[in-house]
Amino acid sequence: MQGETSSSGLIYALTVCTFARMNDNFINEYFGIGIQNGKTPENLGVLWRTAQNLGATFIFTIGNRYAKQASDTHDAVKAIPYFHYDTFDAFFENLPKGARLVGVELDEKASDLETFEHPRRCVYLLGAEDHGLSSKVIAKCHHLVKFKSEKSLNVAVAGSIVMYDRNLAKPRS
Repeated sequence: MQGETSSSGLIYALTVCTFARMNDNFINEYFGIGIQNGKTPENLGVLWRTAQNLGATFIFTIGNRYAKQASDTHDAVKAIPYFHYDTFDAFFENLPKGARLVGVELDEKASDLETFEHPRRCVYLLGAEDHGLSSKVIAKCHHLVKFKSEKSLNVAVAGSIVMYDRNLAKPRS
């Protein structure tokens, strides 16, 4: 009887420890990526396809909604969770606990992507090509990143570069 109690106690302790480890956001990494007020639906399709291929945990839109696009040839919107928020405030209220918001924006306060240490748990937010992210959104971002580029890039290209960089063997913050 004594051996059974120790054995079941050990099994219980291992199960609790394993469960805690599986759900510890400080061990597990994840990222989501999305666009606020995306201008062209084709850009969304390209970004979603890249997000699926480069390991995004979820995708989202703020403002303008996603519609099925021929450029999303892998139908990523059905393969990984897709969220839509009518406003930035609604999105911000629903950020995953412990996630850092990383704005992708040509801004003097932004870090260069080449030296940026991606957070283990983060959400990347891109703005529309013609307006970028608003000052209100920039103020709420935990980090800003930019490219060494004189002019803005296509939003799907910019997001793809950020996700590719995240997959490089670089330190995490």
